[in-house]
Amino acid sequence: MTRTKGKRGATQEVNTIQSVERAIKILEYLCRGSSSLSELSRELGLHKSTAFGLLQTLAKHNYVHQEINTGRYRLGYRVLALGGAFLEHCDLREIVSPYLQQLLDEHGETVHLVIMDDGQVVYVDKIDSPQSIRMVSRIGRRLPAHCTGVGKAILAYLPEEKVQAIVKKRGLPRFTANTITTWEELCAELARIRDEGVSYDREEIEDGLRCVAAPIIGYGQYPVGAISVSGPASRMTEEKMSNIAGSLKMVVKEISRQIGAGVEPNASPHLDIKIRS
Repeated sequence: MTRTKGKRGATQEVNTIQSVERAIKILEYLCRGSSSLSELSRELGLHKSTAFGLLQTLAKHNYVHQEINTGRYRLGYRVLALGGAFLEHCDLREIVSPYLQQLLDEHGETVHLVIMDDGQVVYVDKIDSPQSIRMVSRIGRRLPAHCTGVGKAILAYLPEEKVQAIVKKRGLPRFTANTITTWEELCAELARIRDEGVSYDREEIEDGLRCVAAPIIGYGQYPVGAISVSGPASRMTEEKMSNIAGSLKMVVKEISRQIGAGVEPNASPHLDIKIRS
């Protein structure tokens, strides 16, 4: 039996089945790579006979596969089927929408949700600031990645070879005096973003416009999108952007948790989460 917190903070008792919890732990452990029975039982604190029985049950239903030559265990193809079914019915905008409203209510500036497509960022959802002077944008708009807060937030968590391919195809064109235009500058900026978990656009694509953004990290620690809060430089002071950054990091952490970032295998292909029109 597991104790959890209810909506009002009261402790509630939740009935759980120990064998199911252990099976889930095995699947999550195998997300890191293949494992022998001894390694798995030791790392998870399970008796070998218990671990073996659970592995055999999972293997029977193709959630686990045992390699013939080595005897090691790895995830089976049925796990991919479950992930595919989730992604088929996952609407990122539906998940993110209440968080966009939360950010707007808290900071009063225009908020966006973007994804990356063919090396550019695409705006797929937004809520406009109620203030008369605000960022002008539209859903479906495409912008370069290297000079936008959302674009840099996504680039920072892509494999380096993919970033190189995007830069080779799209280049690093200048839009303002603050635009990053060299590979060395971009690499330094992406390293800073990975270190801080948040990206800034300080009038890099348009004079007078500032933005704070953070990536949404999905399964396999792959960036599936980004959220930004944008506004005129006159209101987006360094202090305000710092406050927004704190809010954004908490928001994307929760969204990332919901879409599966809690599992961290060594590598994962790009998983396209649907954006329904």
